[in-house]
Amino acid sequence: MKTLTAVVTDVQKIEYVEQDLPKLGEHELLIRMDSVGLCHTDLPRFLGDHEFGISREGYRQVRPVRFPCTLGHEPVGTVVETGKNVTRFRAGDRISGNFDAAFTTYRIIPENSPVFRLPKLPFDYRLCVAEPAGCVINIVNACLQKPVRFAGVVGCGAMGLMTIAGLRAAGVKTIVAVDVSEDRLALAKLYGASHVVNSGKEDLTGRVYELTNGQFLDSIVEITGSLKGLQSACSVIRFPREKGLLHNPFIKRGRIVTASVYTRQEVFPQMLANELVLRAPILDAAHPASGKDVLENDKKGVEAMITGAIPMNRMITHEILFSRLEEGFRWLLKPPEGYLKGIVLFDETASGQKGSEP
Repeated sequence: MKTLTAVVTDVQKIEYVEQDLPKLGEHELLIRMDSVGLCHTDLPRFLGDHEFGISREGYRQVRPVRFPCTLGHEPVGTVVETGKNVTRFRAGDRISGNFDAAFTTYRIIPENSPVFRLPKLPFDYRLCVAEPAGCVINIVNACLQKPVRFAGVVGCGAMGLMTIAGLRAAGVKTIVAVDVSEDRLALAKLYGASHVVNSGKEDLTGRVYELTNGQFLDSIVEITGSLKGLQSACSVIRFPREKGLLHNPFIKRGRIVTASVYTRQEVFPQMLANELVLRAPILDAAHPASGKDVLENDKKGVEAMITGAIPMNRMITHEILFSRLEEGFRWLLKPPEGYLKGIVLFDETASGQKGSEP
């Protein structure tokens, strides 16, 4: 049996390579890919910048891209065949979860891969990309390690909006959404933000000071992937102070949860360096790679999709065919109007599900 795999052969160049699949092992699954989410984490490979890997010593590392390379880690598929000793799945099961090199028509994976059988869904199963919803579970858990009265989210794209919805579902009442797009801030209000601030037009620090009665934020999620976004988060986080002086040890420090992978070529802002030293926030990485139980988070993410607490399926505003994958990655570089989240479909039909309102 053959599979067609999308391969990055050069900077921003994708080619399709037909390959023979190996014989199915006794503990393996043959998966037919139905849809895969487009994710900014794959952009550095597409751009020929760098990739993330594991060193020989077992450490995560950033290294130069080695062409050819593959993409995709937000799969939704159907089990076509199982090895003779597989017990968790059977042919016909629809699955989601997390594995690499997902932009391929068929894929053989071990039974113990971080995937699971999808439950009955009230929407098109191809929209059920569990991995980003699981990321939101991990992000919200990181935010709420201690009681949170005032929370914030910098960046109101699909992940930011889902995080706002997740924080609201967890019972956080004061959520400050920060962005430079009025349209996205309007969506943030719909998804549960109690206050919105356009950081391109307003004094972010002064506004948050007013909204929190001078307390600033207990926890804030930075999800833009830019140092400017991290600087915005640092400027509004709670920090030890007394009448403006930074020497009161009894005021707890706030927590900045970084959910992005910082891939842009940026100069480190001097003001950010100063604020990191003076405010001394707790920095907590909540990228899925740091999650304690990725598979469990993905399952909880799907449950939250079904209940509407984390409406990942409604964030999917754009769909594109596998044969046009290169164009889909250009959406990530220059999003079309109204773009929040895109998926790649592997057949000629579209789900018809569009829109971004709850």
